[in-house]
Amino acid sequence: IPFSLFLLMQRRHIFHAPCLRAVLVVMMLCVWDSMGVYASDLKLTGIQFSLGQPADKPAARVAIAEITQGAQKRGFLRIALLPLVLVRGVEVRFSSPDLSVLGEIQSTLKDMVKLDAQEWHALRLFVGSENMPRLTAEEVTPKGDIWELKRVYLWSKDGMREIEECTLRVSGGHAGQVISKGARTEGLLDLETHAP
Repeated sequence: IPFSLFLLMQRRHIFHAPCLRAVLVVMMLCVWDSMGVYASDLKLTGIQFSLGQPADKPAARVAIAEITQGAQKRGFLRIALLPLVLVRGVEVRFSSPDLSVLGEIQSTLKDMVKLDAQEWHALRLFVGSENMPRLTAEEVTPKGDIWELKRVYLWSKDGMREIEECTLRVSGGHAGQVISKGARTEGLLDLETHAP
């Protein structure tokens, strides 16, 4: 800390000292976060579970490569005091075209690690034993019935479409609807048409 800043903090000025202390606390949190120091050593690998009922014939199966704890973003910074679940490598394979079961992923993860905020990386949605995913997204922020997606590839019978940012509705009457950041409907997540 520069000596002049230290002197200002020592003064009992009503306005400056608390403000400077707050700035220093934020700076320390950002440095702490950039070093990758988190309150938990949470690390789970090879997680698998099913979605939908009955359990012996689920609507979909989920495989997750890794779950760790990270920090929430605020602008360009991650704040270590605001923890979230970081999920990497999420693969969902549907055996029936029931998109409403996707909402179960978020609640299952919440039950596992007891944190509300989640951020997923490398999401892929498949139908059956197909090799080509119906949808891929590099980053997903699930928020209940609506997921925010970034760097997305969406399969349709007309070919693969690339979308930089969009939302995906995962339940209700508009389940499967993909809407781009400019509020333009990009299409539907198609789980029924047979892929070539």
